[in-house]
Amino acid sequence: METKAYKYRWFLAVNGVIAILFGLLLLLFTKEIILSIVFFSGLAIALGGLCFLLVAIYYLKKDRNVGMLILQSIFSLVIGLGIIIFPDKSLHLFFLLLGVWAIIVGIFQLVILLNIKRNLSNKNFILFNGLLTIALGIVMILQKEEVPVFLTKLLGAFATLFGIVMIYLSIIIRKTAIMTENETDSRPR
Repeated sequence: METKAYKYRWFLAVNGVIAILFGLLLLLFTKEIILSIVFFSGLAIALGGLCFLLVAIYYLKKDRNVGMLILQSIFSLVIGLGIIIFPDKSLHLFFLLLGVWAIIVGIFQLVILLNIKRNLSNKNFILFNGLLTIALGIVMILQKEEVPVFLTKLLGAFATLFGIVMIYLSIIIRKTAIMTENETDSRPR
């Protein structure tokens, strides 16, 4: 499992960066600014869908198979327009999806932790972070339409800390894999 964990350490690092960016977004910006970001994200998604549709029409004229491209363009247009028309509902859906993401990443952390064979001195910290991530994901899924300011700031602080821990965990996995590789290379044959 250590070699599999080593292969997927980038997953933790990328998700760590995403979590830090999300945490800073929640800590530094007001709800109005976040709703503006959501609105412009919806606009970008809708424009991307429109571009996909134009490319699909162009390829359709050249007798190419464009079924998936048309499906992707329609899906992007619907999602983008839905975000533009209902930014508050989109923000709620965003927190719902983020909660699911947090639960999946928390479970992923626990699975990696259980499968690392080396005795790490900070296993309890990583265990606590994984369980806290799952709990926070559940809170985000169960929260009502309006997210209180305190919860948003708490979530922002946790997401930033969580991102740092995920990047740290990816570094630990890399070091563990390198140490295991060096031990294997130094054994007499």
